[in-house]
Amino acid sequence: MKKIGITGTIGAGKSTVSILLRRRGKPVFDCDQYSRILYQKTNPCYAKMVEAFSEDILDEFGEIDRKKVAALVFNDEEKRKTLNILTHTPVVAAMKKFFENHEKDGLVFAEVPLLVESGLSDYFDEVILVTCEDETAIQRMMEDRDYTREEAQRRLRSQIPVEEQKKHATIVMDNNGSIKELDRKIAGLLKDLEKK
Repeated sequence: MKKIGITGTIGAGKSTVSILLRRRGKPVFDCDQYSRILYQKTNPCYAKMVEAFSEDILDEFGEIDRKKVAALVFNDEEKRKTLNILTHTPVVAAMKKFFENHEKDGLVFAEVPLLVESGLSDYFDEVILVTCEDETAIQRMMEDRDYTREEAQRRLRSQIPVEEQKKHATIVMDNNGSIKELDRKIAGLLKDLEKK
């Protein structure tokens, strides 16, 4: 089994790559998706988050509002570190379990937005970095997430620069084109990975 990480800056198209891989029958663990479980009232992490960030992060139903958490940690390095400590360990444990459950599969993937920041590069046999032009990412964020141009630019600036991420990647996948083009690239990539 080959363990393959997928990462990239916001708006680059990591999730689209994951969707296209799943369509081709490849197992993909989504760290972001899994982290949503941690925000649920039934999860032990819920109480720890409320304790760390106060009830200001809750909506009118007592659920954790992910947007409120994101806004809170966005400009505060200490709070961001606290959030990462609370969520990182259970997410990584679940990801490792996923790989164990799929050890009979040839290629197994994990979409890890903060792969470089989390120091997980060495855990994977290959690291795919999905990239695109800044303007493409900004347009995608404005269309898909309803961000203003300023919000999108701020999000991009808050991330590790692509050049730094490239140092940790074994494969760089440009995603400035259409989904069809991306799908063709993935088909080629899978052939290459299966040969290795």
